[in-house]
Amino acid sequence: MQLSTPKKILIIRIDRIGDMLSATPAIRALREACPDARIDLMASSGNAIVVRNNPHIDKLIVFPLKKFWLWPLYFIKLRLTGYDWVVELNGISGTATRLARATGAKIKASPANDKRRKEYNVTITPDGAEHMIHQQLRLAAELGATGNNADMVFPVKEEWTEHALAILPRRKGVRRIGIFIGNAKKTETRWPEDKFVALADQLARDKTIEVCILAGPGDRHLLEGFKWSDNCLLYLDKGLEDLSGFLKTCDLFVTSSTGPMHLAAACDIPMVAILAQYTYDCWRPLDDIHSIVNSGHPGVDVGNVEMNEVLEIVQKVLLEPEGTRT
Repeated sequence: MQLSTPKKILIIRIDRIGDMLSATPAIRALREACPDARIDLMASSGNAIVVRNNPHIDKLIVFPLKKFWLWPLYFIKLRLTGYDWVVELNGISGTATRLARATGAKIKASPANDKRRKEYNVTITPDGAEHMIHQQLRLAAELGATGNNADMVFPVKEEWTEHALAILPRRKGVRRIGIFIGNAKKTETRWPEDKFVALADQLARDKTIEVCILAGPGDRHLLEGFKWSDNCLLYLDKGLEDLSGFLKTCDLFVTSSTGPMHLAAACDIPMVAILAQYTYDCWRPLDDIHSIVNSGHPGVDVGNVEMNEVLEIVQKVLLEPEGTRT
């Protein structure tokens, strides 16, 4: 299909934090390919914070997913804006497809599944083992945006890191390991809390290591069992920006499949990620500064990963000179 140069582009990604972070390389590719176009991004209330400071968009639109009585107003606004292209990056969301349809754009692009493909005139065939970043870059390439940069975009302001250091200052000669224990709702993708407790206990025995347990508002019930000390501390994050500032103070980050995993990858924080095969294939951190523990489960379950396996990899990473990790 011959594509005309767009004046207005709408990108739609109305799901979760990790989904939006994975979309930022494709957003950058579209901006580089269409430097003079107006690029608007429609987000959900749950992932809008990811792109609040994104340099590659002109306008952020927060769609009220749970306030369905407001949807007709948004449909009308989309139609009146007169978008030339709409790029819907989910591919399986019925709501996102309705939003794309409402724009009336001549070019509608998506990695749509068979059920929704008829709604779009630029599509790619999803690959179940393809990383989501690469899938979205492949869709962007169909639109002429052939960027190969898979680095996610999340600018961290210096003041966020300064705030984190004011709460938990670094100690000279002590390495800081952040451990995120959350994702309480998705129990299969979350490493069991008793194994996090055992890992923290083992690491904190080394007086040159400071373990900082990270938990969000919904994860407080997972904190029982930790032995709090000068070498095992608690940091309750107050949101994504606060968490990104704290991650910048860490030498290493340990997590299972979570939004903070994607955030740490976007912030270039070395990581040990505990994943299962599907998560590894489609969502793993891509940079070679990260180490992955794969449960071998074909889906998302990581419960069978032993504590000593993670401990061994963490200790190995800490012994490696910076810049030699592969």
